[in-house]
Amino acid sequence: MAKIITSIILSAVAILPVYAQEQADTLKTQELNEVVVQATMQRTGAQKSTYIPTSKQKNASQSGVDLLNHMAIPQLKTSLGNEIETNSGKKVAVFIDYIPASQNELTAMRMSDVKRVEYYEYPSDPRLQGNAYVVNFIMTQYEYGGYVKGFGHTNLISLWSEQLLGNVRLQYKKMTYDLMGYGFNTNSTHNGSELTETYRLPQTDGSIKEFNRFSNLSSSKQNNQQYLIAFKATYNSDKVQASSQINASINNTPNADRSGSVTYTPATYPSSSYASTLDTRAKYIAYNGYYFFALPKNNSLTFTPSYVYSHTDQNSSYLETGFSEILNGAVDNTNQLKGDLKFNHDFGKYGNLLSFIRGSYEYNRTRYTGSATSFDKAKSTRIGVGATYNVTIGNFYGMTGFGWDWDRLQFGDMVDKPSSPWFDLSLQYGFNDKHSISTTFHYSSWSPSANYKSENIIQSTPLLRYTGNPNLVPSKSYDFEVNYTWLPNNNYSFSAFGWAWIVGDRYAYDYEANADGVLRTIKQPIGSYAQGKYGINGTARFLNRTLVFTAQVGQVLNHNGKPYNVNHSYIDWYARVRYYLGNWNFTFTYISNNGSADGFMNGIWNRSKSDWYLTFGWSNSDWNVRADFINFTRWNWRNDRQEMHSQYYDTNEQLINGRSRAFIQLSATYTFGFGKKVSRDNELGTSTSTSSGILK
Repeated sequence: MAKIITSIILSAVAILPVYAQEQADTLKTQELNEVVVQATMQRTGAQKSTYIPTSKQKNASQSGVDLLNHMAIPQLKTSLGNEIETNSGKKVAVFIDYIPASQNELTAMRMSDVKRVEYYEYPSDPRLQGNAYVVNFIMTQYEYGGYVKGFGHTNLISLWSEQLLGNVRLQYKKMTYDLMGYGFNTNSTHNGSELTETYRLPQTDGSIKEFNRFSNLSSSKQNNQQYLIAFKATYNSDKVQASSQINASINNTPNADRSGSVTYTPATYPSSSYASTLDTRAKYIAYNGYYFFALPKNNSLTFTPSYVYSHTDQNSSYLETGFSEILNGAVDNTNQLKGDLKFNHDFGKYGNLLSFIRGSYEYNRTRYTGSATSFDKAKSTRIGVGATYNVTIGNFYGMTGFGWDWDRLQFGDMVDKPSSPWFDLSLQYGFNDKHSISTTFHYSSWSPSANYKSENIIQSTPLLRYTGNPNLVPSKSYDFEVNYTWLPNNNYSFSAFGWAWIVGDRYAYDYEANADGVLRTIKQPIGSYAQGKYGINGTARFLNRTLVFTAQVGQVLNHNGKPYNVNHSYIDWYARVRYYLGNWNFTFTYISNNGSADGFMNGIWNRSKSDWYLTFGWSNSDWNVRADFINFTRWNWRNDRQEMHSQYYDTNEQLINGRSRAFIQLSATYTFGFGKKVSRDNELGTSTSTSSGILK
């Protein structure tokens, strides 16, 4: 037996080298398939959609708005004017690391520090302050150090302007300090309009006197300067976020002068000429605070106070041959105070409950001189309470909210105390990280601005005057929206959307007439108003994401009831192709002509021209330089056309400003950083001045 076992072992030992050689030969001739691991750059879900910018996109962008443009987030659209909106045109609140941000702050941010971008609809996070639509930039933070950034921009050929912005950031551990300076200047000698007015004036004998008045522009001069300085201090820790900001601004339009000819058909009045001037000077100082505290037992508290003081001085004149000169002046001082206090409790898997109280107070003091002389005082106070509850169950996210607002509206000796509820409902479902659908409903009301409530009668032209209405009360708003998002992979994205908006108890301009002319008033309630839009948006990327196509098409539907009684619809679209080549990027964009309503208060329908532009950009780690060549097939100064029809008065106005004419935009940024990075960053923003109480 021992001999047999020994023989088997010796045979196996002899065979092993032969077997090993055969396996080695097999491995030499076998080819392995290539394995590529690619990170997910975009995903959607029930609560939010997350997008990670590539190094190409960050390197090619000069601002946060630029970056959103390069990323082509399917739920958003951006324009040449740097507005950030949803596909249906809703305003989007912008945050940087959960702290509110504004357009200047998006310009001042360091692009290489952006880690990801989050998009929310009715978010549950209390730091996002209950805004309906939110973009939140998540940034790299510094343990110590910071950066300096300069931004310069100029327009050439048609819309001459120059803009400079500088931002300095210093951060040490949990404290961050920002100092920003901003300046803007523009001049134009082609700014005005050609206006055709149709008057139908009832006469004492019962007849209607109908005629047209043509006002043509022959020369104009307008310039505007804006200056701003801002300082912000931010404290960031695991339990506390605190931000205090003070900024001051001057906005001057020392002259907006026009002159031209006036003719009438039939020749009710003799042909003549006109000259008008406008001088507006405004300045304000503002404070904005943001304070978030994470409390024990899954609670948190958020407080956001703000205060703005503004002073506005406005003077105008209008002289038409054969008529007396019309002089108007107004000086306004406005104080505005706001504050929101929110308390949030997290029930874990049972959801979150957010309760809050908010208040606002605005005091306008306006002195009129000229064709109307008076001293108006208007006070507007609002106290609101409410609560929202949200819960996530698997792939489903639901949010509902209810509250009540109490207003006290005082104009002179007249006091009104309306109150109204508001209601929110949002339902979102994420089928997986590639498909999501959401639907929202919102009901609310808003108080009319003080500049609509003056009883003064202001003379605008020899045949047209306007006044306000001190009896206005809040209008009601009903809003419904549906969105679908599909992100099949890193190279494709798609969204479809539909939106409808109805205004109840609306106040709107109406035109009353007598034998001497027309008086524009504000009446309430008046005919219904409704608007809607639906469409699709998509992006496709090729050649390792260096070639990008983006397009959107949608239709706008608008109904404007009494006193205008008009329906409009319009199909608009845009398309963009972008190519990245090393440090260079090239873009061609086409935006179709479109139609839009000029708000719910009037019957103006705006028809804009199409735009196209070529963009050439170059950038490295410090510099970013860009040139935009816009509308180089169009050399006339005419832009949008606006039309309005009512019982006694019609307008057809051709705007002249060169915005649809050929021009060049040149811009550059220089950024350098220093110190040690960790993970988070917050950027400096600027607040918006409160509106004045001057009658519009």
